[in-house]
Parts: sequence; C-alpha cells; structure tokens
Amino acid sequence: MSAATLREKARRLAADPPAALILCASAAVLLARRAAAFTNAQFWAEDGHFFERAYVLGARSLLVPYAGYLHAVPRLVAEAASRLDPAAAPLAYTSAAALLTLYVASRTLSPRCPLPRASGYFALAVVLVPDTYEVLLNVVNLQWVLAAGLVLLLVSRDPAGPGEWAHDLAAALLLGLTGPFSLVLLPLFAWRAASRHTVASAVIASGVLLAALLQAGIIWTSPPSDPGVPGPVAPMLAQLLPAVGRRVGGSLLLGSLLPADLGIAAGTLTGLATLTGLAYLALRPGPARTERRMIAASLLLVLAASLFRTRWTLHEYFTPHSNSRYVFLPQLLAIWLLGTLAAGRGRSARIALAVALWCLAANLPRLREDAYPDMEWSRYAGRIREGRAMTIPINPPGWTLILPKRRP
Repeated sequence: MSAATLREKARRLAADPPAALILCASAAVLLARRAAAFTNAQFWAEDGHFFERAYVLGARSLLVPYAGYLHAVPRLVAEAASRLDPAAAPLAYTSAAALLTLYVASRTLSPRCPLPRASGYFALAVVLVPDTYEVLLNVVNLQWVLAAGLVLLLVSRDPAGPGEWAHDLAAALLLGLTGPFSLVLLPLFAWRAASRHTVASAVIASGVLLAALLQAGIIWTSPPSDPGVPGPVAPMLAQLLPAVGRRVGGSLLLGSLLPADLGIAAGTLTGLATLTGLAYLALRPGPARTERRMIAASLLLVLAASLFRTRWTLHEYFTPHSNSRYVFLPQLLAIWLLGTLAAGRGRSARIALAVALWCLAANLPRLREDAYPDMEWSRYAGRIREGRAMTIPINPPGWTLILPKRRP
C-alpha cells in the first residue's frame, strides 16, 4: 500500500472516526474531568432525596414530584440502584449519569441526526462544555444533559423501523417527564409537526404534549418554588444581557481569561454580541438551516426560562460555579451552532474552527473539577443494610440524608 493511500485512509479516519472510538474518547474526557467520581463516588445534594424516596417508597417514588415537576429518569436510576447493595449506590448513580451522558453524545452520531460527524465534534462537545459544576456525573442534574437529548429528538429525521419508533416514543415520554423541558420545547415540536406534515412528527409531538401536560398539571398544583427575594425591576432587567454575555459568550470565548468583573456596560455589549453571533450561526445560508434555527430557538427558550426562574438572583451568574446548571444547555447548543459552521468549507468555516479551538484552549484550565469531599459513605452502608434509622452526611458539606428505620 502506497504512502499516499495510507495518508488518505488516515485523513478519512480522522474526519469520520468510528462511533465507538468517539464515545470512548467522550468517556475518557468524563473520567479526566472528575476521576474521583468513579474512584470514590459520592452523593450530591438531591441525590440523597432520590435515594431516600426509593428506599422508603420503592417503585411508588417514580410518581413523586420534586421542585414542582417529575424526574422520571433520575427516579428510575434511584429505583434500580435501591436494589443493589447500599455500598454500591453512589457509584451506581455516577455510572448511570455517565452512561446517559454518553447516550446523548451517541445521538449526535445517529444517521438520523442532521449534525455533521465532523470528527466527533458534536459528541465531544457534550462532555467538554466548560460550565459544568454539579452537572456532569450527577443524577440530580442529569435533567440538563438529557434536555440536550430532547433537542436532538427535535432535529432528527422521522423514525423508520420499529426500533427507531420505540426509541423516539420512549425519548419523548421519558425525557419529557424529566424536568420542565417538554413544556419549554413544546412549541418547537408543534412547529416541527406542522412543517413536516408526517404521521411520525405528529405522534412524537403528541408524546411531548402529553409529557408537557402532566408536568404543567403538577407545576400548577404544586406550591410555588422560591425564585429569590423580589427586588426592583430596573436593576434586574439591567443584569439580563450581562448575565448572558458573561455565562454564554464570554464564558465560551474567554474561559479562565474572562475578567472577574466586566461591568454593566461591557457586559451588556457582550450579551448583545453573543445574541448577534448566535443569530448569524442560526440564520446564515447553508445546509441544515431549519435544524440550526430549531437549535437556536431551543437555546433562546431554555435561556429565557432559566433567566425567568432565577430573575431575582441574577447576581449569582457573576459568581464562579453558581447557576452552572442553568447555562449548561445554552452553552452546549451554542457550541453545536458554531460547529455547524466549522464543519463546512471556505474561509468562514476555517474561522469558526479556529474560534472553536480557541474556546477549547481558553477553557482547558477549568475543565478539570475538584473531587467532592469524602463523606465516608461506606461507614454507613452496613447500617443501611440492617435497616437502621440514621442521618448520613452527603455533599455538599452541610447536607444530610435522613433515613427512617426500615421494617424487616
């Protein structure tokens, strides 16, 4: 085999590596970012709630809302983990979160996904989002990762065979019943069905509608969640664009180089520049324009919902690590939009690729996250096994998991 042939094969392999290789690389990134999540797994925050409800109620916990809505997938993980030895529960949670994150990454590699393969760019983006504190490898915030799966369902081609139908229906219902995202994205699924005029798009939209109605009913009848202490409206509105500029555009482009305080004027300009850039990436001529518009619309809807939810605590977007879960999905969708341009040809594609590589380099110093403090879960596993009542410390420090005595 000639050297030219070998070079051509290597070029093709680099441009379109096997899906298994891309997913292995994605798993390696997860491991590198938080290796201790596997070597010394720990519960985080409401992971304890999911464990306690599954421990006490069993399968009935699947119907228990939390924070005003259902969490179908985390509840299923908790129910499955409750059947294991208690010592294995934290690692089971971490492993399930990792596998479901890789599931979302794998959906970008599906033949039905309109996003280009682009050397696995879109799959790797799922695990390379910079603002992921308390998001990756936690069941409690898995809803934010799985919401990306709902966006991928939105842009994917219609199912053909029974397997694809089963997947899409299960995704519409399970992802739609995990967090409030079926409500947020429902208008786009309706738009998709109206545009495609296909049975499949109508059925999937109906599945999302069913999930949205169930979530809406629970939200309506639940006590209102506390978005913070109301304050003057004018200062709140003045913080909106700076929050977007700092935690979406600024965070992606400057990473660890971002100044500690941009100020209101510079932050507002950065926010406007961020929205302008996203509009260009979504509306520019070229392939997959409809799908790019759907991704951009998803970004704006999720961002608007998140900002509304945190409207009285917008100052927290200017504190490192705070509100990372609210910007995870907007950042990921922005990276995907940038990738749709970078994967093309011509000068603009080369510029977009250079920007993407710069974003990665600027954020490398903060991709590695510190291990959670060791709360010595193994000390309590034996007593859980015996069914004793106890209070167990979990992360973050100060949180506890209270288990009642279990009847034999």
